[in-house]
Amino acid sequence: MESRLGIRTSDNTRFLRKPWEIILKDVYQIKLDTNSDSPPLFKWVPYVKGAKSKRWIEPLHDVILWQHSSLELSVTLFVKYKAVPQSPEFQFQKAISYSTIGAYFSSRIHRFRSAFDVSGSSIFPKEIASTVCSLNTRTANEILNSLNPTVNFQPGDVNRLPLFYIESADEIYTELDVAFTEHEAARETSVEFKKPAASAWNYAQEWAQTAVDRERGTPLPKYEPVYEEPPATNFVSYAIGIALGRFSPNGESILKQVPAFALPHGILYISAYSEKDSLEHPACKPIQESWHEYGSIIAKGTQLRKWLRLSFFKEVHLGMYESRPIYFPLSSPRKNFVAFVSIHRWADNTLQTLLADYLIPELSQLEGELNDLTTARHQGDKKTQAKAEERYSEVQKLHEELKAFIDLVRQCAEQGPPPANASPERSRRAKDIPREVDARFKMDLDDGVIVNSAALWPLLEPQWNQPKKWWSEFCNAEGKKDYDWSHLAARYFPKRVDGKCKQDPSLAVAHGCFWKYYPAKAYEWELRLQDEISEDFTIEETNSDTLRLAFARENPQLVREIIEKEEKRQERKRKKEETQEEDYGPLFEQEEEAA
Repeated sequence: MESRLGIRTSDNTRFLRKPWEIILKDVYQIKLDTNSDSPPLFKWVPYVKGAKSKRWIEPLHDVILWQHSSLELSVTLFVKYKAVPQSPEFQFQKAISYSTIGAYFSSRIHRFRSAFDVSGSSIFPKEIASTVCSLNTRTANEILNSLNPTVNFQPGDVNRLPLFYIESADEIYTELDVAFTEHEAARETSVEFKKPAASAWNYAQEWAQTAVDRERGTPLPKYEPVYEEPPATNFVSYAIGIALGRFSPNGESILKQVPAFALPHGILYISAYSEKDSLEHPACKPIQESWHEYGSIIAKGTQLRKWLRLSFFKEVHLGMYESRPIYFPLSSPRKNFVAFVSIHRWADNTLQTLLADYLIPELSQLEGELNDLTTARHQGDKKTQAKAEERYSEVQKLHEELKAFIDLVRQCAEQGPPPANASPERSRRAKDIPREVDARFKMDLDDGVIVNSAALWPLLEPQWNQPKKWWSEFCNAEGKKDYDWSHLAARYFPKRVDGKCKQDPSLAVAHGCFWKYYPAKAYEWELRLQDEISEDFTIEETNSDTLRLAFARENPQLVREIIEKEEKRQERKRKKEETQEEDYGPLFEQEEEAA
């Protein structure tokens, strides 16, 4: 077996996303058993990282930016380390990754054709099922621990590991695949999700371990799956997804188009003042029904509105989506007014819609009651006046809270957020650098949840304090906490970002000014990508056609040198591929004979 090291991105925050953070149609999703010889032309591709307790089968858990055949990543690695992504010829092949760190060695099949991380180092056998069964045996683990007792498994250790023939390996893998398919269809954050359901995945893994460790010649242990029921909160979360137009009520998988029955604008608005909020909309009937069935299990004696306002995000959604939530809980300071907004339905005018359709009408209603109570405080007997006075105080507090919320929504919508740390008393550091310009908030899903939530931190802080910290880092742009590669950075700090683009070619790629500031490099990379993607490929940017022609006209000698350099690179690549074919052909044959 030959193990290959994967990619080091140098900046996971910049290049990696969870698949639910972005638009799913932009993700390359080709299953293992589907033939695909050409490199993907998608913006994002599956990415295999460390094991994190995963065994047998690797789900699509992370994606990496791969637009233009990983141009931005490649330029970044070259600028920082004079390096390129490792093992490019092995990306998107049928593969098995293995744990590189830990006391127990394990492996898992790439469910999707994927790029892989240095911590997701992989092997590429022809016989996938028999190899993963062999690698996950107790014997393989014992051998590897003896080869390297430091619990840090290196490619050289795995290369020395012999493959053991496992009887009925195909049958074992078939049962695993069925159980895993059911499990992924029931896991909300999976790209294969359909609806919550019981899962036998834990049982299947235990059964498979017993099966691969059994003595040779003995029959397979009987497969009698034990199903585990999901938490009650999963059903309410699913119902919220139906109301917001992400999921189908019929379990048809993640929806590509918003259905007519969904909540308008992707907004689930919950009010502690008036019950004339989103829960009264027909789209929220699934939420009402799921709470009727599971509410007493989740929070006995608690009303649905209160639970949604105070508990759903922090106790359920944030953890389920690994701190990369897809429903942003825009909230007033005391969480009496909360709007869950789906990031996948966010439009450029979403905050303005929230104001016009929900918050301002609610404020008018509060003001109307305050006017009525002003009169009632001076009419009737003392008891009636006292009740009116008490109610006036309650409504006034709600009015002040909602008005403060509206002011923050307006600021974030039209100008941008205030500094997260405006006071110079900040420990050991100066206050945050203010925005260079005022700009309307515009969500770009490719920037990821961290960046987009940071620019909304005042609206999220009552429920989620991480975005405030991220905005502080965003403003100061220091070291590894520099987000100036993002589209949002260019909106609020255009001069700073443009200055950095002139110094860093990878940032120029990110912001579409590669041809403007680095025409020679753009010409060189364009030729390379014409070989890797298609003969007519071009890096399309503002004025790129004009800049390309001008560079070729003004630098004929340099153009010839770049072309010669690319021709030599292609020749080296061709010879390397021929050598690999010679090296790996016999290896696969030996594995088949051994099996």
